[in-house]
Amino acid sequence: MSMTQTLYERQQNRNWLTRFLHSGRYVELLKAVGHLETAVGRRPVRVLDIGCGPGTTANRLLDHYNADYTGIDYDPTFIEAAQAKTGSRRNCRFVTADAADPTHYRPGSADIVCALETFEHIPANSVVRIIENVCRIVKPRVFLVTVPVEVGPAVWIKNWGSMLMGYDRQSGNFRETFWAGLYQLRRVAPHIVSHQGFDWRWLAYTMHSNAPLQELRSMPFRFIPKSLAPTMLMISKPGG
Repeated sequence: MSMTQTLYERQQNRNWLTRFLHSGRYVELLKAVGHLETAVGRRPVRVLDIGCGPGTTANRLLDHYNADYTGIDYDPTFIEAAQAKTGSRRNCRFVTADAADPTHYRPGSADIVCALETFEHIPANSVVRIIENVCRIVKPRVFLVTVPVEVGPAVWIKNWGSMLMGYDRQSGNFRETFWAGLYQLRRVAPHIVSHQGFDWRWLAYTMHSNAPLQELRSMPFRFIPKSLAPTMLMISKPGG
């Protein structure tokens, strides 16, 4: 097991709270796959996972459904780890590639495209290209995205609470956390590939511009105000 994978998974499973908060994304994907089983008939639901990491989503999904899964990630270390963890599973494949490259997409190749805690790790111009590729080329029945909330009062709770737990979220220092909590992102270093400076509102607008959002809500509980939510769920249906 690589050091990159070990550190990533260790962070995801640091304590009961991080495990609970990070597990919500998989629950939402499983719900979406379950809802589509009848619609697609006898064949497996086809899932394309953008930013698949070390194969966690694949294992969670294939433990419950006979899905046809493809994971894509630009990091060959993650792809190698994912293949090692899921090598014996049927209908499961991983590709090392740039998800912003349209040549990796085919019309109608997936029923569900998901990006689970992925887009905050990709530069904004590439995120736009990915969304266009999904909505204009693949046109899946469901496009499901989850991202962390890194703007508004939620970031105060998350960053300072994580600091007290000894959990490094890599989402800015004390000063940047303060300004991000007040929605003053111009006082924060520009977002590139970390949580720091990421604004889910921009992502929601970009997705909605390409395929109107059917659902936009807080996670892990929908009753939490968006300003205080740890995570946002976004679902559109480019394929109708």
